[in-house]
Amino acid sequence: MRTRIATNKELENIEIEFEGKSLSAFPGESIAATLAANGILDLRRTRAGNPRGLFCGMGICHDCLVEIDGQPNQRACMTKVDRPMKVRRQEFLGKLSPAPLHTNETPDKSAQFEPVELLVVGGGIGGMSAAATAAEAGTNVVLLDERPQLGGQFCKQPTPFHLSAAKATTDRQVRLGQDLIKRMSNAGVEVVTEAQVWGGFPQRDILVASSGRTRFFRPDQLIVATGAYERGLPLPGWTLPGVMTTGGAQSLFRSYRVIPGDRILVAGNGPFNLQVALELAEAGATIVAIAESSPKPGLGSLGALYEMFLGSRQLLFDGARYSLAIKRRKIPLLYDHQLISIDQTTGGLRSQLASSINEALESAYSFDSDIVCMGYGFFPANALLRALGCAHYYDKTRGYLVVNRSSVFETTVSRVYAIGDCASLGGAYAAGEEGVIAGLHAAALAGHQPGRALLKEAESAKIRLTQHRRFQSGLWRLFAAPQINTALANSETEICRCESVTMGQIDNAIQSGCASIAEVKQRTRAGMGRCQGRYCAPLLAELLTDKSESPIDEESFFAPRVPVIPIRVGDITMLSKS
Repeated sequence: MRTRIATNKELENIEIEFEGKSLSAFPGESIAATLAANGILDLRRTRAGNPRGLFCGMGICHDCLVEIDGQPNQRACMTKVDRPMKVRRQEFLGKLSPAPLHTNETPDKSAQFEPVELLVVGGGIGGMSAAATAAEAGTNVVLLDERPQLGGQFCKQPTPFHLSAAKATTDRQVRLGQDLIKRMSNAGVEVVTEAQVWGGFPQRDILVASSGRTRFFRPDQLIVATGAYERGLPLPGWTLPGVMTTGGAQSLFRSYRVIPGDRILVAGNGPFNLQVALELAEAGATIVAIAESSPKPGLGSLGALYEMFLGSRQLLFDGARYSLAIKRRKIPLLYDHQLISIDQTTGGLRSQLASSINEALESAYSFDSDIVCMGYGFFPANALLRALGCAHYYDKTRGYLVVNRSSVFETTVSRVYAIGDCASLGGAYAAGEEGVIAGLHAAALAGHQPGRALLKEAESAKIRLTQHRRFQSGLWRLFAAPQINTALANSETEICRCESVTMGQIDNAIQSGCASIAEVKQRTRAGMGRCQGRYCAPLLAELLTDKSESPIDEESFFAPRVPVIPIRVGDITMLSKS
């Protein structure tokens, strides 16, 4: 039985119907949260008829597609409950319906040119910091965010309905988001939520689907702060319903007070897993184990710990508190252990763990759970930056593309800035400082004169940014672990989740002579699904370079194309009517 944290507003619920069954939902929560609270994790079927469910929880993977009021292809994790509705599992691709998708606004069938001094894409800590400081300096600012609630992944905001829940108003990350939202409002930033940015061109033209119409922005300056998304680790069973990213589970809890299962296994690399495991345990979940792929800290970790201490004592103490709380709760914390496979059982999921020291990765532990959370790091969400033509280079150590930036975070495309994790994974607090610096630079370039307080804030931001980078350097020395890409996949493991392309099919394509990622795509359809290669492209790039022994660069990935996210054809055809 899944758990929904009780509130004092039970009478305000909304009844929705799921395949003939009446379910109680709370206003503003996602369809995925309502279904998870009722133990429903199986949401759609693949081409082969295999079940899929919530995975990323942030609209990237499109594995949680459902049919709502006869309309297919609706993301359960991004669609909020705002009325009674009928929801069904979606069959492969779904069937089209003539019924219009419900909207509270009359669609505008034309895209209108909208000039603005500064456009910010992304409503996380970086984007909000940039928008607020630029607006305070006198800049006309519009901020776009795809989600119903601002805050991004780090400052996830509860829905207004859930805001009064225990800890929601005292949590430091929630409060930081609230402060930035208030600061933007006071500064006069125009905020557009549920805005799908689907096109970007080198002259800074941005196309957005919002409230049933297409909007066309051509800003004088553009700040991209689209954040990051969690890595997927292809291993047997990683596509089963109930297997989700650690961030997906945290979103359910922090935004909607829903725990997706009673028994949860958390596996991956990094402190984020410890934080989320503890949050879920304190809320009532049983954490059957935490598998951490890095070695257990010891005397050899003192240098890394000292560097973290010099960077941020507060964050170091937070980490120590998580570790002590996990120990007090007697949650098994298995260092040097790797999740290697997941099987479906009558009662849920059975996971096999192996010691990372054992090169053969033979099973050492087996755990039964309702949910398996995978948290193996992140990838920059750089699709928009690449579509804009911003140059990137490949960081082999970290395994992802990094955008080229100046000291004020301007990219190789004039007056386009990239801040935060979409540029290079540096952590949320660093993103906030980068936002302040970039926002004030954009304001000054637009001819505005920031006041003394803002200039002092920018100088302080530079100092704090150096400290946060130092902390991050020590942190990832402490959590250093071998990067596993496709080593755990067998021939039947799906590498491309969207198109169900297996490791065996990828191997066959490469063996038959496919030497580039484009050729593999043509031969297998890998990368042609709704996530548009966000999960499989880094894996394919690594596989191809292993075969060719050539270095990875930006050309090793799928070419950026518009639309950068799946949208309705009608959103594109509106452009011809403007």
